[in-house]
Amino acid sequence: MTKKMIFVFSGPSGAGKTTLIRHILQTFSDEIGESISCTTRQPRGGELDGISYHFISPERFNTFVENGEFLEYTECYGNRYGTLKSSIDDLLKHKMACIMDVEYIGAHSILSGPFPPNTSRIGILVLPPSIAALKNRLLNRKSETEESLNRRIQGSFDPEIVADYHHILINEEIKRSKESIIRLIENSLINTNNGLG
Repeated sequence: MTKKMIFVFSGPSGAGKTTLIRHILQTFSDEIGESISCTTRQPRGGELDGISYHFISPERFNTFVENGEFLEYTECYGNRYGTLKSSIDDLLKHKMACIMDVEYIGAHSILSGPFPPNTSRIGILVLPPSIAALKNRLLNRKSETEESLNRRIQGSFDPEIVADYHHILINEEIKRSKESIIRLIENSLINTNNGLG
């Protein structure tokens, strides 16, 4: 049986994580798919239900929790996020690997908890080069209040968070970061196929 792989991506808003994930999915479209998380928050400009997130009510989210349907779930900045086990299972039936874009708490439970056999996990943390760079990127989005901006910045460089991940990518220049992440993904897929992952 072919070994499957899950790439668990985390990082603060504004770090460039979404751009890198899109680049991976375009480069490895036959091998890798993306898990779409559920959230109770409202869509932001340009976000589409079923593509950006599954936007669901708090009541439906609670039902999924009660039925044990989430692989991981967490609350972040007053909203709840979760990954359905079924979405991962469906993806891995058709792809060699899947990408999960999850918050730090969810990533911790995935990377450190029990997992199905014949599945490897690799945690990748994407960070901006500095706190100042992160603040500038978030300000340029014009989607943050002063309070939410400070909350996001404070949690982004916590050493306990960093320790969970196998790889840390400092996204200083996007072209170089894209090249680095493609090499990392390519090597991971090769090693998994060779029984090294």
